[in-house]
Amino acid sequence: MKLMFKLIGLMLTATLAACQTTAPGHYPAPVDPIPPVVRGENAQMPVAPPAAASRPQSSAVITVHLAQQRQEPSLIPVDAGGDAPLYALPQPVLTQGDIARVSPVTAQDRKTFLLLEMNQYGIAKLRNVTEQARGNFLLLSVQGQLVSVAKIGEVISDGRLLVSTQGPAHTQAIIRLMQNR
Repeated sequence: MKLMFKLIGLMLTATLAACQTTAPGHYPAPVDPIPPVVRGENAQMPVAPPAAASRPQSSAVITVHLAQQRQEPSLIPVDAGGDAPLYALPQPVLTQGDIARVSPVTAQDRKTFLLLEMNQYGIAKLRNVTEQARGNFLLLSVQGQLVSVAKIGEVISDGRLLVSTQGPAHTQAIIRLMQNR
């Protein structure tokens, strides 16, 4: 399975290198070091301080790919740890340039998540993807490594993607990877 992840990471890296786009002009704010605690489904999330948005982030590459359970010739098979592989689009539907902020979140029941808050461009992209691909999956990768899989259950119109993690240690490992440490 590690070989599969390495191959997928290599393919994603090659795909990204083949893109003819330049680096985004706006990088996400640094990842929040301390997770906020969510008190309920309607709890308010903390807002980034204005100074945080102007600080540059490391060169970590964050991508979100769209995947489905049905195989098609244009899709790449991905072993996401389930019973059957998922099949992902080779090009990401969201990139680091679409993300304004990343925050670790711990729910009241101690479940852990990463909250990806999109910028103005990412909000529209996330809404369109979740409108058109309900029942499919979003694959979160950091530096070419698959770190989380989220099933699309509803349209996300507020630009806030909450992705579950395996626990506090997994969340912190993802954050360290994002921070290039």
